[in-house]
Amino acid sequence: MHCALCGEPHQFVNSHIIPEFLYKSLYDERHRFHVLSLIPDQGNSLKQKGIREPLLCQKCEQKFSVWERYASLALEGGVELSYRREGNVLYLGGLDYTKFRLFQLSILWRAGVSSLQFFENVHLGRHENEIRQLLLDENPNITRRYGCLMFGLKFENKAFTQLMMQPGRLKLSGHTAYRFVFGGFMWVYLVSSHEVLPPLAQAVLQPSGESILMIKDAREMQNLVRFSNELVRMGRSPNSITL
Repeated sequence: MHCALCGEPHQFVNSHIIPEFLYKSLYDERHRFHVLSLIPDQGNSLKQKGIREPLLCQKCEQKFSVWERYASLALEGGVELSYRREGNVLYLGGLDYTKFRLFQLSILWRAGVSSLQFFENVHLGRHENEIRQLLLDENPNITRRYGCLMFGLKFENKAFTQLMMQPGRLKLSGHTAYRFVFGGFMWVYLVSSHEVLPPLAQAVLQPSGESILMIKDAREMQNLVRFSNELVRMGRSPNSITL
């Protein structure tokens, strides 16, 4: 078998599609998290490790771990960043563009190459190999392609970190977009052959290290509300995510 990133024949390791640190808020005191299902014959379950799949060799796994380590520090307050808030928009500065951008791209690409049912809605087509080459070359690509919009989710004025949702596909301003929910954020990746134009271009991570985080109440997110309501209807909803 060959590594999905470098293409070399190596022994695989079990790779997290979504990095392990983003599961922290989901784990209970026994290091388990709930997998919530809307599939009638597949009930909720408990897992002790994040969603993994044998995709990468050890060398490529280590490449990704560098970017994940930086992102975990940036998202959890371990990196000194500048903040300015105007209403529900938070302006960030001081991010390492290369590391955070490659972190974002690595999640999109892993979801695209994954064979797991959870990521079945992510179809990158020819963009899969383009993003793979960027990751392989450690090239963050300063053009306005494959931008990621970030939304901070809150519920009752607190960070809403108790949910990870199956990625969904939608259309946004002429782009195919993939919507992920994990780590208290919604991440919307714009995937197309043309560049992201204003005003969206100002909202994605900039080469200067500046980015915009849009704060949204979870109850305003119709996909989250529908998911929560359907879980309630099926008798599968933990109280912590009832919207």
